[in-house]
Amino acid sequence: MLFHDIKFIPVNSMIDNRTCIQILHRQKVPIHIIRHCAVVARVGCKLADNLRSKGEVIDIDIVRAGGLLHDIAKMQAIENGGDHAEIGARFLESLGYYRVAEIVRQHVFLKEPVKPASSLSEELVVNYADKRVMHTKVVSLDERFQDLFKRYGENRLAIEKIEELYKQVRIMEQLIFSRMAIKPEDIQYP
Repeated sequence: MLFHDIKFIPVNSMIDNRTCIQILHRQKVPIHIIRHCAVVARVGCKLADNLRSKGEVIDIDIVRAGGLLHDIAKMQAIENGGDHAEIGARFLESLGYYRVAEIVRQHVFLKEPVKPASSLSEELVVNYADKRVMHTKVVSLDERFQDLFKRYGENRLAIEKIEELYKQVRIMEQLIFSRMAIKPEDIQYP
């Protein structure tokens, strides 16, 4: 996937695809992370589009931008330490992109625990989309979390955090798909 492959996502917001890609380039985000972000954006937009067709109020442009920029600080955090979601959010706030920054801030863990009766939000959609994309492949939650346990489950505390996250994402999945006519396995790439 190259940068011009991202054109599939609608552009009608204050932070369009070109701006997102320029920001990613300026931050020297590696191509493999950009590719991952593009797939997350695509999955998020597919979910948002389906939810909107069922009457849900979801801003697809904000989902797109949040998906494209959610890992903007991933490499920086790997190299220097820190929480990549918070670092990325603060950077985007410094550019004036407050709404997208909040999605980036919550793409790993949502601010509030998800309950079966929770409202849908752009943060929830991007968070879930990210959990369905392993590198550039759309996978089941089970496959994605097996990978997360292998990569990040180095101690009991980390394992417990991942287990809790898994429970939350399962609730997100039920919440999202209870409002659509498609099933989780219908989300494929491309």
